Amino acid sequence: MEFDPSIYVLCLSLATHVRVPPPFGQVPPLLDVFIVYFQCFSPFCSLLFGTLALCYRSPTWLLSSASCAWAAFGRPCWPRRGAQRPARPWLTMLHPYFYWFYRRVPGYGGGEVHIERLWPSGLEAPIDVWYEAGAAPPRPRPILLNVHGGAWRGGEARISPQAPIWQTLAAQGFLIVSCEYRRRRAQWPDQLDDCRAALMWLVREGAAQFHGDLEDLTIAGASAGGHLVALLLAEAVKKQLPLPVTFRAALLFYPALDPADRCGSTVRLPFSCSLLGVRYQMSALEWFFEFFVLKSQRHCWPSAEPLKQLQELRKEQAAAWPPTLVVHGEKDGLVPVEHSRQFLKTLAQLEGGATLRGCDQLLEIPGGRHTVEMVYGALSDMSYDYTLAWLHQLRSTLKDSLGQG
Repeated sequence: MEFDPSIYVLCLSLATHVRVPPPFGQVPPLLDVFIVYFQCFSPFCSLLFGTLALCYRSPTWLLSSASCAWAAFGRPCWPRRGAQRPARPWLTMLHPYFYWFYRRVPGYGGGEVHIERLWPSGLEAPIDVWYEAGAAPPRPRPILLNVHGGAWRGGEARISPQAPIWQTLAAQGFLIVSCEYRRRRAQWPDQLDDCRAALMWLVREGAAQFHGDLEDLTIAGASAGGHLVALLLAEAVKKQLPLPVTFRAALLFYPALDPADRCGSTVRLPFSCSLLGVRYQMSALEWFFEFFVLKSQRHCWPSAEPLKQLQELRKEQAAAWPPTLVVHGEKDGLVPVEHSRQFLKTLAQLEGGATLRGCDQLLEIPGGRHTVEMVYGALSDMSYDYTLAWLHQLRSTLKDSLGQG
């Protein structure tokens, strides 16, 4: 029997209208990363598949064309907002991971942003530093520490769907520090230890070396990186870090805040298999994390659950948690948006609120998938512009309050 690509294309085009049950959006054949291309290029796909339907007189191609047309009409429109971002290198318009090839990217007014790789002594993994080229600024640079995603086993410090945000902030005078961590051969908590070591390097010497301001420190992470960032934040507010650190803000992009799925929002496995570590009715996300990240070392779970650690905070510790923006696609098929909702709700309840602290924000991108910024277009612009506007508004508000004080 010959493979008919039109059947697979039809399945992908129909999948743009539904959420793949988490975490199977990361499992072939209906990968979130494929669906997001159909979603963002739905007008082009509709025309292409319509042409193929006419050429081959195929009802399958015709249905694919109609499905993409439907997706195109339902796609959210996001007019550009806020300050203009610096021009992206053309190759990164195809995919943001292509920032990996660049050591210099455009800034504002003909300026440049340098991307420098360091391997400080004592660290198990390197660090990327983004900063505006030229003489040291008259004032210390605000700092943003980023932890990349990649399912705890992949990714890279410079391979980030949020790289255009880092380029913009660096061009505006920020010092961006993107840390690497051990992955495939790591045994938990190696990943967390490496991120903590990068933060301590920044506090001890990195900020001074690059003229950074530790009083204006933001932390960010995406997916698995968001999970690691949340654990670092929990350590910071509990004062368990080797050196005291205060974060001004946190940016989390589709973060894996509940790998054990205490919210009950992912697919449950209807079988058991001791060889693979599967227990009956175990969450598929919980199994992945336990088998591939914890390496079946179940005693490591307490150190790896941000939601549970958050629930155990005292009220005064929760009050020290920085203002947090969470960006999450409503149709994320890997990390369900319900995890982010529950995390922010728990944070608010610890301070006596109901669903959301006044300083926090959850941006649910309509129809957004996991790593929604992979494709250049309206959905990635929504994530970038909203994040930049929120961070600048927060910093402006804090400066005004400090000035009044």
